[in-house]
Parts: sequence; C-alpha cells; structure tokens
Amino acid sequence: MNDQKEVQLAWTLWNLIEKLNNLLWDRYEHDFIETHMKEEEQNYWDTLADNQEDTDNHPIWGSDP
Repeated sequence: MNDQKEVQLAWTLWNLIEKLNNLLWDRYEHDFIETHMKEEEQNYWDTLADNQEDTDNHPIWGSDP
C-alpha cells in the first residue's frame, strides 16, 4: 500500500471510530457512568476491607490474640 492510500485509510478509520464513539456515548452515557460508579464503589469497599484486615493484624492496635 502506498503512503497516500495508507494515510487516507487511517484518516477514514479514525473518522469512523470517532463517529462510533459519539454514537456509543450518546446511547449509553448513563449506563457507562453508572457502571463506572459501581466499580469505584466496589473498589472503595474492597480497600476498606483490606485496610481493616491490616489493622486487625497490626501488632500494636490489632485485636488481642
């Protein structure tokens, strides 16, 4: 493939991907945000649980054996 055809193909693909991106965000924006928030909330709770386990096992302020 010569350079000009490759550049044209890359430009066309980039434009089509951008159109698809816009269509997906227009259609699923609420769902994307909701999914992201659920994942972030789960990460938050997982982090708290991990920190609690670390505290429970700490030699100074952890629970008594």
